[in-house]
Amino acid sequence: MPKPVARSLTELAAEAAMFAFPMHGQHKLISEGYRTRDGHFIEWFGRKLAARGKVAVVSRPEPFVLDLLSKVDYAAVAQNTIPVRATSLRLPNVRDRRRWWIDSLSSYPRDLGADDTPAVVWNPLVALSRSRHSLFSARRPLVFDLLDDWTIHYAFVSIRKDVVRAYEEMFSRADYVTANAEGTLELARRFGRDDCVLLPNGCDPQRFRKESLASGPTTVGYVGKIGKRLNLELILKSAERLPHVNFVFAGPILDAEYKAPLSAWPNVTLLGDVHYDRVPDLLQTFDVGWVPHNVGANEVGGDVIKTYEYRAAGLPVLTTPIAGVTARGLNGVTVLEWRSHLDWLADAAASGPRIARIEGEIPLESTWEFKADRILELASPKAK
Repeated sequence: MPKPVARSLTELAAEAAMFAFPMHGQHKLISEGYRTRDGHFIEWFGRKLAARGKVAVVSRPEPFVLDLLSKVDYAAVAQNTIPVRATSLRLPNVRDRRRWWIDSLSSYPRDLGADDTPAVVWNPLVALSRSRHSLFSARRPLVFDLLDDWTIHYAFVSIRKDVVRAYEEMFSRADYVTANAEGTLELARRFGRDDCVLLPNGCDPQRFRKESLASGPTTVGYVGKIGKRLNLELILKSAERLPHVNFVFAGPILDAEYKAPLSAWPNVTLLGDVHYDRVPDLLQTFDVGWVPHNVGANEVGGDVIKTYEYRAAGLPVLTTPIAGVTARGLNGVTVLEWRSHLDWLADAAASGPRIARIEGEIPLESTWEFKADRILELASPKAK
């Protein structure tokens, strides 16, 4: 499928039932498979709003060079969504790549067209973009859905002042605010939004299969970004003490200092980034779903999607006591401080190599569909 012809939002206004402003650009949404919270919601909004119109996805502008070189398969665009592509002639700052979040703001579309079409925003910096005046129309129902607390996120240190300004504006303008975790709920309250609705992450249980296809040594698996959120000391000690256990990591390495020490162990496998369509099959090859995250330092205020997905696949889950993990209503999740992980893993592997799946259903309120319905209720013109 060829790349869609760029169209203005004014032209799309007659077709759009909603405007969606995801965290990243359209390239990332497609190439990763809509695996993030905003991506899952966009998929569900497209399905749910099919009778009313399309979801216009106003993604973060891309550098013009990336747009030219991209080999993204636009046939993979989520059902009933229109990618509103914007490009910038600027190039990312190689010394501080986070500046692109600010430099790209001038390339957002200026006019959203219809001023009463609902909008859902995940990227707070949109509040500083050219779209802000049209976005903040008094007639437009606006939902601001929080992903992480960017004021404490280590990745946004260099643009923190801009992030705070954006939050101030977005929190003051949004009709409704929803938070994915207790940390982002507190973020909203710090900015005066005591009406913020806690709406933790979830999963699509129907995507996953509980039959084990694991083979060989006991396999402890992790799916997610590899960087400062991970407790590197825990992982390395586990690999050293349990040489008969395979540790598999599927995800991009965001912080270069993690690659060499992880690669040094023969029982650690780094798969690199894995498209979301392949994740259900991958989970069938695991015996344990692992969340070896740091606690406190380098937590970013958000919820962990992988815990829901591990359980949807029937995997027993071992996690550090990250914020909110004990309040999600999921069975089969063991929460231990990191030093106790080694003994738990050793005991589990000693009974193996296979570790039995744990029965249990994902609660309805922990599904993306349920949560999408909640946001659509808020975004309804009647709700406003």
